[in-house]
Amino acid sequence: MAQHWTHQGGGWLPPPAPRPGVVPLRPLGPGEILGGALTALRRYGGRLLGALLLGQLGALLGTLLLIAAAAGAAALASPTRTAGSRAFVHALVPATALFLLVGWALAGALAAALLQPAVLGRRVTALGLLRAALPRTPAVLGAHLLGLLAAAGPAGAALAAGLPPLAALPLAPVALWLGVLFALAPTAAGYEGLGPVAALRRSAGLVRGAWWRTLGVTVPAGALTVGAAYALQQWFGILGALLAPALLLTFPQLSAGLLYADRRLRREHPAGPLSAEPLITGRP
Repeated sequence: MAQHWTHQGGGWLPPPAPRPGVVPLRPLGPGEILGGALTALRRYGGRLLGALLLGQLGALLGTLLLIAAAAGAAALASPTRTAGSRAFVHALVPATALFLLVGWALAGALAAALLQPAVLGRRVTALGLLRAALPRTPAVLGAHLLGLLAAAGPAGAALAAGLPPLAALPLAPVALWLGVLFALAPTAAGYEGLGPVAALRRSAGLVRGAWWRTLGVTVPAGALTVGAAYALQQWFGILGALLAPALLLTFPQLSAGLLYADRRLRREHPAGPLSAEPLITGRP
C-alpha cells in the first residue's frame, strides 16, 4: 500500500481511504453517515423518487381493484342496493392501511437496493432500482412489522389488559432499547435477502456493542427528516406537501443503510480500508 509523508507527528501514514461513492470505504463517523445519506439523496434522489412513485402507482391500482372487487362481490351477494356502498366503505380502511404499509416497505427495499451503488459510486436507473426492490419488499415489510411488534408489544399488551398508561410507562425504556436493537433489520432484509426473523437477529448482532452509536445516528436522522419535511411544506406549498412524504420514507432508510454498512465494516472487516468490490457482497 502506498504511503505518504505527514508533518503532523513526522512519519509515514497510509493513504486516505478511497471514496468512489457517497462515503469513504472505511468505518464511518455519525456525521459522515448523515452527510453520506444527504449526498445519496442529492445524487440519486430523482431516480429514487421515480422508483418509489412507480411502485406506489402500482400499489394504488392494486388497492383500487381490491376495493372494487369487494364492493362488487357484496353487491352481487346481497339484494339491497346499499350493499356495495357498505362494502366499499368497509374495505377502504384496511386497503388504505395496506397501501401505506406497502409504500413504507417499498421505500426500505429501495434504500437497500441503492446501498451498494451509492457506496461504490455506480449508476442506477429508476426501473433498475424498482426491479431490485420489489422482490425484497415483503421481507422488508415483515422486518418492519416484527420490529415494531417487539418494541411496542409489551406496552400494547399492558394497555390492552386495562392497565393505565402510567403503569405502562416503565416499559418505555424497553421499547426504546428493542427499537434501536432492531433498527437495521429492514436493511438486512432488503440487502441480504433475509427473512424477517433472520433480519431481526442480524440487526441485533450488528448493533450489539454499538447501541448508543446506533441511537446517535437514528435519532438525528429522524429529527432532520421531520424538520426538512416541514420546511418543504412551508416553502414550496403543494409541491413540498407532495415531496415531504417521500423524504419521510426514504432519508431515515438511507441513513440506516449507511449505518448498516458501517457496522459490517467494523465487525466483519476490521483490518482496515477495503477494496470496492468486497465491501458489500449481498450476503455476509
